Amino acid sequence: MNRSRPETKPLALLLGRLGCDWQFWLTGFCVILVTFGVVWALVLRRTLEDISPFFRLLASQSGLSSKDLEGVVFGGPGKMLRTLIGGDRISLENAMDVLSIALVHPLAVGLLGLWAIGRGTSLLGELDRGTLELLLSQPVTRRIVNLSQVIFDFICWPVLGLCLCGGLAIGTWWISPIREKPVNGDILEKIEASKPWWMRFEFLNQKPQKTERPFSDRMQLSPPVFLKAAPAVAALGFAMSGISFAIASFGRSRIKVLGILATMFFLMYLANLLAQLFEPMEWVRPLTVFYYYHPQELALGQGDFIRLREWGLDQPRVSALGVLLLIGLFGYGLGSWYMAKRDLPVPI
Repeated sequence: MNRSRPETKPLALLLGRLGCDWQFWLTGFCVILVTFGVVWALVLRRTLEDISPFFRLLASQSGLSSKDLEGVVFGGPGKMLRTLIGGDRISLENAMDVLSIALVHPLAVGLLGLWAIGRGTSLLGELDRGTLELLLSQPVTRRIVNLSQVIFDFICWPVLGLCLCGGLAIGTWWISPIREKPVNGDILEKIEASKPWWMRFEFLNQKPQKTERPFSDRMQLSPPVFLKAAPAVAALGFAMSGISFAIASFGRSRIKVLGILATMFFLMYLANLLAQLFEPMEWVRPLTVFYYYHPQELALGQGDFIRLREWGLDQPRVSALGVLLLIGLFGYGLGSWYMAKRDLPVPI
């Protein structure tokens, strides 16, 4: 006799149903995320091979270092661009740092948010279409229906995280090794021609050069390292879909909830970005899910523990992954609780 778990079979059937309904969209998103990572690496290859030597030449001609040029380029209005790509913890003279920008690129984050909103409101969509009422007419409870949604998302997000990070790893493997190309001869001639005649003598043009890291260190690529960031990608998506599920459980129209969620996540992203530029707004950052999204640190071996210094808390350190998972679980818990007890409106 096997009467201890009578709800196991309905749960398995519901998971199979979700898999059939979402397999096309899941496959499409996986392909998009993998393609994005590969294309990002291929595009950055030209930057690393052609443009980096040019900027290093400009720096050497003036006795500066690459860090000095970064300070000029990303000063003033350019600080927002620096914030978008990861802030001061990212060095543009390091190939792995530059490639890791794909993990925080607005397009990648937007794709994750698009899937999170779509999945979080899927149950409300079934209520709109009337399929939820038909499903609940079967010997299945609302609690099992909600649980199937949570488990399905818990399965999907690691897959999507591996697709984004795996695509970046594949692209990095594709362009490895990086070989810097010599600067165009015409550019070298123009630089020499622009110098006064007395500066063309080498013994009169010996400027103190700032030490640069060796080429082998700066351009060394390690594709599997990016797979370490997959948990951060999955945790961010799980948090956003949990929030979406909670808000959707209180709604009646999926279209309206989609608009609310899209606006809310956009404002969160914008607040997290602007607060890094405007110091009096820093206290807002820990209230956004994007504050706890640190895939670059995981990929580059820096850990994901953070201090809430924006709230004056230097201790203790908290795990960014743990916070994102807790947000997601709380959202799903709240949404499941309310969805199990609310009155279901008749679909129009």
